[in-house]
Amino acid sequence: MIILLLVSGCATTPVETEQIGVTQEESAEFAPAPPTVVAPPRTPKVSVKPVAKNFATIRRVITEKELRRMEEKDPDMGFYRSLEILCRLNRKDKEYIRKDMKQKRPLIVPKDFASYKNWSPLPRTITAARKFPKLILVVKNIHFLGWYQNGTLVSDTYVCIGKMNTWTKRGLYKVKEKDPSHMSTYPNAYGEPSLMPNALHIYERVWIHTGDVIGPNCSHGCINVPIAHADRLYDWADIGTAVLITESLMDLGRDIMRVPVENQPQKSPPAREQGKTVDGEPKMEDVRQRTL
Repeated sequence: MIILLLVSGCATTPVETEQIGVTQEESAEFAPAPPTVVAPPRTPKVSVKPVAKNFATIRRVITEKELRRMEEKDPDMGFYRSLEILCRLNRKDKEYIRKDMKQKRPLIVPKDFASYKNWSPLPRTITAARKFPKLILVVKNIHFLGWYQNGTLVSDTYVCIGKMNTWTKRGLYKVKEKDPSHMSTYPNAYGEPSLMPNALHIYERVWIHTGDVIGPNCSHGCINVPIAHADRLYDWADIGTAVLITESLMDLGRDIMRVPVENQPQKSPPAREQGKTVDGEPKMEDVRQRTL
């Protein structure tokens, strides 16, 4: 079975930052700091729990039959819940995880699936983020995105960023524009402009949008969000919502203290009807084109 998705990334070349309140000279400070640099005293601590033994993983081949057997032993550990855990650990959408399983490719697999039922690599609370009514956080080295309200994690998801790590720029931005059916300038499999639903514009040609996540680095610079989470993120975010792209959780405390957000969020476009975008276009589930 061949699966074609009419969604792709965006920027093919490194882009310039448009950080909130940061001058061209100051933007150089966002370069990753050497490991020996000590964070300034004001850097807030991030509540990241140490990895426990039951959070251990192993790289191995796993089959769908194994997931079905787990479901029989633990009804709360359903097949698709286990599959979602594998997606989060391997930063791939379900169809690619299932393809890997069928072709017996090794995956990152938890030794104890049950311990990952509510697992997130992101901190549940960020004290310094309370100054932002809403904040979208992207952590590049773990390829995860979370959205926070008054410093508390609302939800999160695995994402993919630029194929070249430098294509997705570190910095503090804001949502400049919302477009439920944005079109990319890059062609899809049919040579036509690619559809980028649920698109949040953050700087230059880089958007956060619904996209195919075939691995942690798979876009042209944009931040591709899986379908299941992109709808909720789009509806939650406002124009003016802060967006922080940081290299790692170790950089988070320093980065979040850099620059205040100057503009207050603006009113969002009207909510979409069930199954449709604001413009009445079909949702992403109806966009996928599959050929058997």
